[in-house]
Amino acid sequence: MKFRQLIIIAVFLLGWVNSTDAKGYKPAKVYMFGFAASFNDSTVYMTNIQQVDAYLMDDRTHFLVSRDDYSYQLRSYLQNNRLESHPTCITLYAETEKAAMKKYVKLRDKYIKTKGRFFIKGITDSQFQYKTVEPAEGPVYVDPEQAEQAARKSKKKKERE
Repeated sequence: MKFRQLIIIAVFLLGWVNSTDAKGYKPAKVYMFGFAASFNDSTVYMTNIQQVDAYLMDDRTHFLVSRDDYSYQLRSYLQNNRLESHPTCITLYAETEKAAMKKYVKLRDKYIKTKGRFFIKGITDSQFQYKTVEPAEGPVYVDPEQAEQAARKSKKKKERE
């Protein structure tokens, strides 16, 4: 009797976990900053660390959803203000301010140590602010192999019942 109750509870919990993971991403406050450089110029641009409401993948990677769109925001700002014509932009982020600061300092120090080769220009929050990018509607990418394995498992489970 106890074993049967345990199995029923386990099935309900498993169903609940699967329903909460339906979208594939979760809203979170992240700390991000941008970096831009050009192969034609020795000036690099860095934004301040900003707190942004963003979406992270709801898996073990916690990868930032639409990360390239955040980089395009910085690129667009630099091009529209005629600071750079063809910048290469990256956006770095962390879930804690301390981790973001560690990444920021490491990247900044890398360019400071090259004495005289690069000029670092800061971009303040009043000049540029990241805007939240909503995840695209529709299903999040699912690996076909994983989907096939899940289908086989559910088929075997139905056969057992």
